[in-house]
Amino acid sequence: MRIAYPQSVGDDRILRNGEQLVVCSKADMDEWEVQDKRKTVIYINNEAWRLVGKQFYAKNEVRYMLEPWPDAMREIPGRVIRYGEKYVKSRDEAFKKMRLESWTYPIFYVLSPLIGLLPSPVKSKIESIFGLSARDATLASLFVELLLIFSSVALFVLITATAANRVKDSNMVYIAVLNNVLHEIVLVLILIIDLAIRYSSYLRDDRSPLGAFEWIWSWIYRKKQDL
Repeated sequence: MRIAYPQSVGDDRILRNGEQLVVCSKADMDEWEVQDKRKTVIYINNEAWRLVGKQFYAKNEVRYMLEPWPDAMREIPGRVIRYGEKYVKSRDEAFKKMRLESWTYPIFYVLSPLIGLLPSPVKSKIESIFGLSARDATLASLFVELLLIFSSVALFVLITATAANRVKDSNMVYIAVLNNVLHEIVLVLILIIDLAIRYSSYLRDDRSPLGAFEWIWSWIYRKKQDL
């Protein structure tokens, strides 16, 4: 029984033109290209077709001309496409994601050093939606954290040297300077530990390495689970 056309598949339309089928779509599908060898076999309604033409029309419409796949054709197909509702839905979702990434990626790329500090589940979610690599963002944040450590050390040395020049015989001044020194040392040590743990997570090829101080919250959570 001959299948009746036209048909609608999502936003696409399938027309019959003699022995040919014409698929009209707003999508320029890269995998639908005319091949001289290893042609692509396209199954529509369980019938095998091959692409023989591709034309661009106004209003962002692309028309794909298909002819029946010859029964006597012994050539091994280069690719098999099963065209239908599931295929069109998957294709449209991929195009939407690509369009979203095209204008959001530059923004997220600039913010990647800050995004890399976020918890690993959040970075993984951002990667799945906007395409920003969680590993690249984490690496950028590691460089920022390293610069922060060097800046803290430099500031610590500067403050200590300045305070030492002003200290005379006052015990109160000595205590104030000592408190500042201890605070700076604790801060630098915490940053170094965090940097080392996060870099270790990055070296383990974790898909979404740890965020800033995430190891602390993970440790607290495990302790609560053990109680």
